[in-house]
Amino acid sequence: MNTPNRITLARFALSFVMIAVFCLSFLPQSADFAPKLGTTNFTWIDLVSAVTFVIAAVTDSIDGHLARSKNIVTDFGKFLDPLADKFLVDSSLILLSTRLDRFGNFYLFPLITVLFIGRDLAVDGLRMIATNKGKVLAANKYGKLKTVLQMIVIPILYLNGFPFNYLDFQGRGDFAYTNVITNVLAAIALLASLFSAVVYFVQNKDVLKEKES
Repeated sequence: MNTPNRITLARFALSFVMIAVFCLSFLPQSADFAPKLGTTNFTWIDLVSAVTFVIAAVTDSIDGHLARSKNIVTDFGKFLDPLADKFLVDSSLILLSTRLDRFGNFYLFPLITVLFIGRDLAVDGLRMIATNKGKVLAANKYGKLKTVLQMIVIPILYLNGFPFNYLDFQGRGDFAYTNVITNVLAAIALLASLFSAVVYFVQNKDVLKEKES
């Protein structure tokens, strides 16, 4: 196994660490061993989850760069890399959809998560059909924009809307409309995601056509 593939596997491991740490917040006694840090609106659980996500996301650029620069791209890597990416992002979105602020509002509306995952399933299906027909679907700029926006929004969500929770200017870290900001940011990423999917299907509509017998 080459180095890029090892890094990709490390991304899986980091994803499991992130999930395990975040799930500690579901324990009834979590407020006792994980209080909010100072005047922030997040705990050490949130901070570790966010940092682990960022580190795992960075490995995505590293393994791809190494594989291309050293010309050691493998079929195993082509299969594993997007799977690791989806696992990292989709598991984060699912976990964060369970999070409520003190006013009972979702920091991330579950519908946004459903649409993100549904979009990915649709595009992955199109890629699979294209591969069977010997065609490779190159990533478009809107898909790349979606990825960048997700990498910005998800850590903010892990940190309970930090730093936007300080917009009350009172240092309490409980701005009543933090959830509006986080959901708007997530919605912008979702729009880029959905638009990139539309572009994929429009540009590759011939892939879905059946061959005439």
